[in-house]
Amino acid sequence: MFHQSFQTISLLCFAIGASADLYSLVATIPWAPGTPSSTDQSAIYNGTYYLSDRTNKGVHVVSLANKTQIDFISGFVTGLTKGTLTPSISGPDGIVVLANRNEMYVGDGDGTIKVINLFTNAIVANISTGSKKRADEFAYNPSTQTVVVANGNESPPLVNIINATSHTRIGNISFPGASGLEQPAFNPTDSQFYVSVPETDGAPGGAIQMMNVDNASLSIARTLPVPGCAPAGIVFGPLNQVFIGCSSSQVATFGYSASYIMNVSTGAIIANISGITGSDQVTYSSKTGYYYASAYLNTVNHVPTPVLAVITTNGTIVQKITTDNVTAHAVSVDPLTGTVVVPIKAKGIMIYALGNATTTTSTAIATTSTKSTTSATGSSGAQINGIEYLFGIVVIAVSFAMLL
Repeated sequence: MFHQSFQTISLLCFAIGASADLYSLVATIPWAPGTPSSTDQSAIYNGTYYLSDRTNKGVHVVSLANKTQIDFISGFVTGLTKGTLTPSISGPDGIVVLANRNEMYVGDGDGTIKVINLFTNAIVANISTGSKKRADEFAYNPSTQTVVVANGNESPPLVNIINATSHTRIGNISFPGASGLEQPAFNPTDSQFYVSVPETDGAPGGAIQMMNVDNASLSIARTLPVPGCAPAGIVFGPLNQVFIGCSSSQVATFGYSASYIMNVSTGAIIANISGITGSDQVTYSSKTGYYYASAYLNTVNHVPTPVLAVITTNGTIVQKITTDNVTAHAVSVDPLTGTVVVPIKAKGIMIYALGNATTTTSTAIATTSTKSTTSATGSSGAQINGIEYLFGIVVIAVSFAMLL
């Protein structure tokens, strides 16, 4: 029995060691030209990180290889109400990279879309959505070169459809029963666009709505209700899986905190990730097989507990990295390396890599490297969460083996 138990423990520990991808902090990029109090979405393309910064009216451009900010794209509109920055009329906002065109679309506070040439980081086109309030979040179908953008602050809220080859708006879809609109997403499995709706007629907990975009009838095609969520960030993972991040209002309105994974072909919730809420931008990496939820307005027992949650496609949380509740509602993952980037107001742009690595302290124009001396409680909580996770699994494995 002892030999069998030892063998079981060894096999389980080997499996754990082989499969656990834990993140460590490897670099901090200081803010330039200044520390922001209002940021929005981010993206990574070709080893470069982009972040919308409404406070400084521009987009940060960071080289992940050099771990240095290499540019700052200005030319955006910031709107003030009684001297205070107002997100609904301020930019830059949502970001989407059009990789097959080497362009990036960035929403602005005056309802326009700035088209940026990624070879030069210059604004080369200005597309009007017809709105006077911000053009917010985007999705892109590279096959048809169609972009959709949410104008969620309009009444009623709208999704505008853009022809990327001509840089022109070709129409819009109205959402008359919706309280607002959040993240659109393109599903490569069924080649359809979806959008998260915090609340709409017939779905008080919110919904994921599919849109008819690539035909003559621009309309809402399907409504998939979400239980007690007020959905915000969404992203597609394997097959027809969509990860749904719920708004911070979920706790006050519905009395619990959770995120969900839905199968959009059936509308069924296939995973409930308890204790993770208040997410804005969420993303998925086919490199790691993980979802990443920027739960910057997460709470535990009504206490603000902002985290970046790393989650498997079956809904298991494998790591929580402590963040903040100001700028950390953006998260991006490098599709080639699995590197994760999240902005923290008090520190800067934080870069996390899989496994152990050297830690780099950067300036706006230069980089110096030192060997990491982070303790088990360092790296913004990253390492200790990973160790606790592995230790818990090992304890379970040992207990299971003793019963054999």
